[in-house]
Amino acid sequence: MRVLIVGAGLAGLRTAEALRDRGFDGELVLLGEEVHLPYDRPPLSKHVLRGDRPPVYLRAEGDYADLRLDLRLGTTVTGLDMADRTVTTAAGPVAFDELVVATGATPRRLPGAPGQVLRTLDDCLGLAPLLVPGAVIGVVGAGLIGCEVAASARAKDVEVHLVDVLPKPLVRVLGDQVGQRIADLHEGRGVHLHLGTGVAAATRTRLELSDGTVLDVDVVLEAMGVTPATGWLEGSGLELADGVVCDQVGQAAEGVWAVGDVARWADGLGGSFRREHWTSATEQAATVAAAILGERQPVTTPPYWWSDQYDVKLQGLGEAHSDDDVLMLEVGPKSRPLALYSRDGRLTAVVGFSAGAFVFKLKDLIVARAPVADAVALLKG
Repeated sequence: MRVLIVGAGLAGLRTAEALRDRGFDGELVLLGEEVHLPYDRPPLSKHVLRGDRPPVYLRAEGDYADLRLDLRLGTTVTGLDMADRTVTTAAGPVAFDELVVATGATPRRLPGAPGQVLRTLDDCLGLAPLLVPGAVIGVVGAGLIGCEVAASARAKDVEVHLVDVLPKPLVRVLGDQVGQRIADLHEGRGVHLHLGTGVAAATRTRLELSDGTVLDVDVVLEAMGVTPATGWLEGSGLELADGVVCDQVGQAAEGVWAVGDVARWADGLGGSFRREHWTSATEQAATVAAAILGERQPVTTPPYWWSDQYDVKLQGLGEAHSDDDVLMLEVGPKSRPLALYSRDGRLTAVVGFSAGAFVFKLKDLIVARAPVADAVALLKG
């Protein structure tokens, strides 16, 4: 049996590793569009961008022999033929028995794409030399990438203008209270916030905002989120709806699976989700590998994410929504902010500011949808 994995990022490589770990002895092919060996993306907006450390590769070059992996880098896939069980590349069709789609996502762009983006290692290596002391950067989008780049730029004494059409950073997911805490964090480090306003016009060195503000900058970073990389799957017969639509173990069709940022999985409750987090990619990879080999094990752990901004590590566990009820607490001897999210009095998620021990303390209560009062009691106990 040949398993073909399209996408050589974290989700794709971890799927290959999980298959071998589970004893798969068939042919394993991994296609990657980039020429680099698979690398870790989270450090790109932080340590690598600041120049604190080199890129982090997911596996040393000499370790690939152990995987018995046919790794084909610099290969762009342009189509899928379900009838012939092949994908199309410039070098010709590649056949498969089982296909794993792991093509990730692509950044949203401003009209005309006048600025830089930060998604790949090459993007990072192109942006880093522009962040020099005294430079001015306009960051469009106050999500995780925008906020992390703003923090990294301030660490290099770069003047930062952070722009978002929403009234608070990350407010669409984390709500007003946590969004305000993040806004205060950046404003306290000297970031100029332009929130609740969009971009009316942009060039490589100029942003005209919808409130009339004009910003002259040395570089524009477009950090407005991503869209799943599913263009090559159009017309294939797969269901596409903001990602490849899958069941609870990542199966999109007979012999076709999807993992990572490109995948929309059923949640078992009549809904679905698409998660863009490191931990989710690794969990989905393990789940799909098991399912390919005949063992269906839906993910049951609550989703986890983190973000490093300045000296603060934001950590979230569970499914937070902007319309949840939110109870803000201060925990530990240093009074770290901690937000408890709930619906109908039941705990759904927690977000902490450098409060990791307290975040993970609530894992079982989140899984059990315990009363918020139980969470408060546990934290105070």
